[in-house]
Amino acid sequence: MKSRLKFLLDNFKGKKILVIGDVMLDSFVYGNVSRISPEAPIPIVNIEKKIYSIGGTGNLASNVKTLGGEVFLFGFIGKDTEGELIKKLLEELKIEYFFDECTVTTFKERIIGNGQQIVRIDKEEKYEKSLSDNFKEMLLMKADEAEIIILSDYEKGAITKELVELLDNHKHKIIVGPKPKNKYLYKGVKLIVPNKKEAFDMSMSSEVKEALYKLREDLDSNVIITLGSEGMIVYSDKVLNIPTYAREVYDIGGASDTTIAALGLALASGASLEEAAIIANHAAGIAVQRKGTYSVMLSELEKQIESDEGKVLNFEELKKVMIDKKLKGKKIVWTNGCFDILHTGHIDYLRRAKKLGDVLVVGLDSDESVKKLKGPLRPINCEGDRAEILSALEFVDCIIIFPFGSVKDYLKELKPDVYVKGGDYTIDTINQEERRVVEGYNGKIAILDHVPNKSTTNTIEKIKEAEKK
Repeated sequence: MKSRLKFLLDNFKGKKILVIGDVMLDSFVYGNVSRISPEAPIPIVNIEKKIYSIGGTGNLASNVKTLGGEVFLFGFIGKDTEGELIKKLLEELKIEYFFDECTVTTFKERIIGNGQQIVRIDKEEKYEKSLSDNFKEMLLMKADEAEIIILSDYEKGAITKELVELLDNHKHKIIVGPKPKNKYLYKGVKLIVPNKKEAFDMSMSSEVKEALYKLREDLDSNVIITLGSEGMIVYSDKVLNIPTYAREVYDIGGASDTTIAALGLALASGASLEEAAIIANHAAGIAVQRKGTYSVMLSELEKQIESDEGKVLNFEELKKVMIDKKLKGKKIVWTNGCFDILHTGHIDYLRRAKKLGDVLVVGLDSDESVKKLKGPLRPINCEGDRAEILSALEFVDCIIIFPFGSVKDYLKELKPDVYVKGGDYTIDTINQEERRVVEGYNGKIAILDHVPNKSTTNTIEKIKEAEKK
């Protein structure tokens, strides 16, 4: 998996992505607050600096560029100062653009005092934008050239029926960052990427998997729902949960632009939908750790993926890590399992397991092992994908893929301080050979309760029932 993702990232360079949507200018005004205004009960901000950046669809285009792609940006700006600033910023980034004229450029200014946003000032007009003949001609020319087309809908009027019909022959390569109002404009595209609220509004559902199935059925499209701090859920020919890669979250603004930019480049580079989602979630994890509008660099993404994939070790590598950690006085926790379709029960269990020590090692059943445990139709996800997804969890430190029935051998060699099992076991029903090994070197065994009604088997059964409907 590691070499595969590196191969895909190498292919980002020069991929042609056409981006269309609501372009905006963002302004961030920073200052300090030391007193309250005598005119009204509001803080007085003494301005120290002002920063302009491209927002909305422009930020998405900027992310495509910094991630190594070649981007063509189409949108609408007014004949005003804000429009000229957008052009200047795009020229500095060496982004090729083509704009039709609208009444005013969408502008958002944030006033930040002592590190806290105090107020946001917006200037915009929402109405359906009509396309000039020249715009249509240039758009179709670039659509033919592009490997992926991204429609970035901020509901300011750039994404219209006229626009979508113009691109009808290119739907097989269109990705959409949608808004519920325009739901049926997106029917038949390659992929839609709503956040959870948008997915609920578009599907009239209040449960993520139900929304996923309904959107797939209604729009005849692949679907990825972004879940903020919970990561994302993917549906193409199967359902895949991908947890967040962020270590700390400072600002979620613009993360969806980063996500869709990375998805577009990954798919243009030959990634499967699952691989593209893993890469995009890495990119989003970088974006939310930065303040303000931020464009993720390809070098950052490469470093992030290299770092997280370094968690998957062979036995000799893991043994060296364990010796080093023990010499430093660290408490080692071991648990193991299939972790096939990762769900909230798994995440809660692993998070609590990590709290029992300093280093959490996850023994991951190999594909052959899962087949013996669960039957010939399992696993749903191969061992490489399962290991990659577990690597995304910040509280998982090391992962080793091991064969069937060999847990006691790993316990004997590695001697973790704590051996953790799930709540469907008791101290008397766990494998007694494993128990004797752990107790033999004075280790502890911990039993953690499961989250009720959460299991991979239940998830698979729900999928089967949904497909029958």
